[in-house]
Amino acid sequence: MLDWMGDIEALSIVAATEDDLDAVASLAGVVWRRHYPGIIKHEQIEYMLANGYSRSVLLTFISDEGSGLELARVGDRLIGFVAYRRNDAPDELKLEKLYIDQDYQGCGVGSRLIDKVESAGRAQRCSTLVLNVNKNNVQAIRAYEKNGFAIREAIVVDIGGGFVMDDYIMAKSL
Repeated sequence: MLDWMGDIEALSIVAATEDDLDAVASLAGVVWRRHYPGIIKHEQIEYMLANGYSRSVLLTFISDEGSGLELARVGDRLIGFVAYRRNDAPDELKLEKLYIDQDYQGCGVGSRLIDKVESAGRAQRCSTLVLNVNKNNVQAIRAYEKNGFAIREAIVVDIGGGFVMDDYIMAKSL
């Protein structure tokens, strides 16, 4: 489980390829179904997984300019991922997805993935990194604050299917 912690070099972060997309969707399903009950309803979890983790959606993070999908691995095991893309604001990069296998949370994996996105943002001459997080996702909010993010505003977004995202937008200067 956490045997890599003594040797941080065992953790690798690599760009995803098309061959990795099924594994990313599978890990997202595991993490979402373990983490989000109690935050959002089961039906919304399944709706968001179906709409946010299809092969075509994940492929955009590999193919679209200014986007990326980075994988955290310990050996051959996928333990987390982060996806990002250019935001509507020209000087912002948006961290779209950040999920870590629960067995590896709290060990610095998320921070390493955020560092990777920050580097991509600076390379694209962005001054701000932004993300959305559910207002009731206290664990994630704390983790983002630990990594220098602050709440910028509260939003409610209709995502279809009778569901909304009741989120904070968090931001961090690069």
